[in-house]
Amino acid sequence: MKVLVTGATGFLGSHIAEQLKARGDDVRVLVRESSNRSLLEPLGVEFAVGDVTDAKSLPAAMEGIEVVYHAAAMVSDWAPWSEFRAVTINGTRNMLKGAAAANVGRFLHVSSDAVYRFQDLANGVNEESKMETKFGWLDYYRKSKTAAERVARRFQREDQMPVTIVRPALILGERDSAMLPGLIAFLKTSSAAFMGKADNQLPCVYAGDVADLCIRAATSEKAIGETYNAVNPEFVTQRDMFEAIAEIAGLSLPKRSIPLRVLYGLAYGMEAAARVRGWKKRPELTRFSINLIGIPYREDASKAIRELEWIPKVSMREAIQRSVDYARRKHAERAGV
Repeated sequence: MKVLVTGATGFLGSHIAEQLKARGDDVRVLVRESSNRSLLEPLGVEFAVGDVTDAKSLPAAMEGIEVVYHAAAMVSDWAPWSEFRAVTINGTRNMLKGAAAANVGRFLHVSSDAVYRFQDLANGVNEESKMETKFGWLDYYRKSKTAAERVARRFQREDQMPVTIVRPALILGERDSAMLPGLIAFLKTSSAAFMGKADNQLPCVYAGDVADLCIRAATSEKAIGETYNAVNPEFVTQRDMFEAIAEIAGLSLPKRSIPLRVLYGLAYGMEAAARVRGWKKRPELTRFSINLIGIPYREDASKAIRELEWIPKVSMREAIQRSVDYARRKHAERAGV
């Protein structure tokens, strides 16, 4: 099968490309001229130079493609809205238009559990739960992912493109350059602390397991027009995750907890000060990061397990171990050890 993957130079996208290649698909990846291709070159994939924000660069990349795996997005909690709009929303629209014009057979859109409302996440969500409609100041990641999913849904609803949506939870694993490294850096500081009581449930999932679900969803006829949550049913709390990170990375656990209301106040002040200085430096603490780790998430993935026979295989602890081992191995390679 001839497939196109966007976001393949990144975290989840690289896992999708790797698994597609392993199953024998003819894999083409969309990369910018300046992209670092070191993760992908050993796989023997085909490179198509282009950018999701540049619609004119996409027709050549779409030529002969049967399935598009769209994993590209603006993954950050600190950037201007114009960047989120250009990459996540308009980029998704450009990809869908390009795929429709090229008569691509299937389109797999990688969304996020960020589309759900916080109050619903605390009580438990499935794919039928409402999407967020009210966003706070600077809540650009959640706002853009929700808008991009609505664009994808509209293409499916109007029969312009057979679309399937996957909503990953908190992704862990090799090649993570943001979430786990950020938590490790946080735990190394003197200000490290548990966020709130630390007994809140966190929705973890291994990147390779998400990639497996994406491929199952994109290649199943019954999945056309459907949405699937991607989360490991394993029960994990914030404390569980911090303990695993500390043990595997050789760090100390925080000795204190800070109430969420205090953290939100601190984060708001830091964001306001940083915003005055522009977008050059991310604040040490953001409300997004507090919400990511400090609030309860209860997400149901039984639909994917039931309909697509998806079985998450890697636990939170094993995913963290693989991520840390990979980072150490790459560091040793760069150091020439």
